[in-house]
Amino acid sequence: MKLLIVTQTVDRRDPILGFFHGWIEEFAKLCDSILVIGQSTGSYDLPSNVKVISLEKEKGRGKIAQIVRFWKLIWRHRKSYDSVFVHMTPIWIVLGACTWKFLSKPMYLWYEIKRGSWKLTTALLVVRNVFAASEHGLPSISKKQLITGHGIDTKKFVPDASKREAGHLVSVGRITSVKQYDRILKILADLPEETRLTIAGGTITDRDKETEKNLREQIHRLNLADRTEIGWVAPEDMPSLLQRADVFVHAAQGGLDKVALQAMACGVPVVTSSEAARDALPSKYRFGSVSEVMRLPADEREVLGTELRSIIETEHELGQCIANIVSGMQK
Repeated sequence: MKLLIVTQTVDRRDPILGFFHGWIEEFAKLCDSILVIGQSTGSYDLPSNVKVISLEKEKGRGKIAQIVRFWKLIWRHRKSYDSVFVHMTPIWIVLGACTWKFLSKPMYLWYEIKRGSWKLTTALLVVRNVFAASEHGLPSISKKQLITGHGIDTKKFVPDASKREAGHLVSVGRITSVKQYDRILKILADLPEETRLTIAGGTITDRDKETEKNLREQIHRLNLADRTEIGWVAPEDMPSLLQRADVFVHAAQGGLDKVALQAMACGVPVVTSSEAARDALPSKYRFGSVSEVMRLPADEREVLGTELRSIIETEHELGQCIANIVSGMQK
């Protein structure tokens, strides 16, 4: 298979999408060649059968210029691929559909977020299959949906109980209202003073910056400044952060968030209000509160950590996820 992958960025240091570098490496093991078109590129080191081209957002190209460059590239390199895989951004399916239909290139989409849009609705009309980590990956059920697992690198995200810091709560993700960090701060305020929180995330848009401003004001109102840390964490540092966590706290709604699964791969208990994330947890351990987890006896916590790790290895391991996607492209 000669595969075209369209994604937002190819940069292993990107705090949000750095993980996708590992996905491309896994695709390279199963495909003859891969052409990757990213809106932007940064640091990457990929196998010899992978070629990366940027739409040059990182150089300041505007949206219209990126779209024009995209159309030129998918036509110019039409003999370099026989299938198309778009990661999370259905707009590229919409923009490329006419060309790919004319060239008889089957289109596939990865999508794992509960929010819908006209772009997703349109893309679903033309793709052959849409891949998702869980049944919660789309706003509504689609007969084209194939469940593949979430693609967690279990070689990087491993348990290390020796690093665990008692009373250290961790939450991960871009600072947006959807993540509901305000709820997590209220939880922290009701916990013992030695409990502290790391929010491993930052802002991108002006709306994000407004959300962060409100959070920092809330932190001061609740007298949590000495107990709370906010900031981006580099992808290479994320496994260590999760290993240090006593509890991973997750308040976002929507699809199955990969960071909750990364925490599980590290054997860390997860407290979540997300239906998708709760369904991934063992029924016995769908905790109602952080304090409940913190009271777990050491032996029970060890058993839980082993069970959480096993779920990720069985249902969400990276290599198996990509193999499932490639297999879905051959049906």
